[in-house]
Amino acid sequence: MNSTLIDGRTAKKAATHERILLVTRALIIDGILEPTAREIAAQAGITTRTLFRHFTDMDALYRSLIEDARTKATAVMDEPFDVAGVSTWQDQMQRVVERRVRIFESLLPLYASTIWSRYRAAVDDLGSRKGVLRRRKRLRDILPGHIAEDGSRFEALDAVLSIEYWISLRRDQRLSVARARRALAVAVEKLTS
Repeated sequence: MNSTLIDGRTAKKAATHERILLVTRALIIDGILEPTAREIAAQAGITTRTLFRHFTDMDALYRSLIEDARTKATAVMDEPFDVAGVSTWQDQMQRVVERRVRIFESLLPLYASTIWSRYRAAVDDLGSRKGVLRRRKRLRDILPGHIAEDGSRFEALDAVLSIEYWISLRRDQRLSVARARRALAVAVEKLTS
């Protein structure tokens, strides 16, 4: 068999796999909290048989969705937080907002779905706690003392920069990513001015 043909099949298979995950994610964000194989296949423009060639069962699909989201979120979290050339703490806060938007968009389907609650027990709670502590430390490191030391203000800012706030903007208020990002930026600006 010709290598070009094999590469083409591999690319098509990878594209279909990714499309299935994207469609599943979109259905969850649109309010179908546990999409069925039929719903996913119909939206992806494939048959359920094709779906199950990529995933052995729905649990495998959901686990893959979770792993994909966590991998993408971790990649953003692991990016160096380079402050070279960033002149003010306000500029650093804008970087935090932009990074959190990217992380939250990766994780949104997990937190918005019933799927996550089933698999959450398998996730290391200590790891989740470490993530929260890491997030709060970054915030304290950036903010000027008068804001970081104002307990209520710091907690309000941390809450606004949480995934729960993002879920409210995106799912409950049905804002686009751009409008939700702007609302988040305005909230941060008001709490830090």
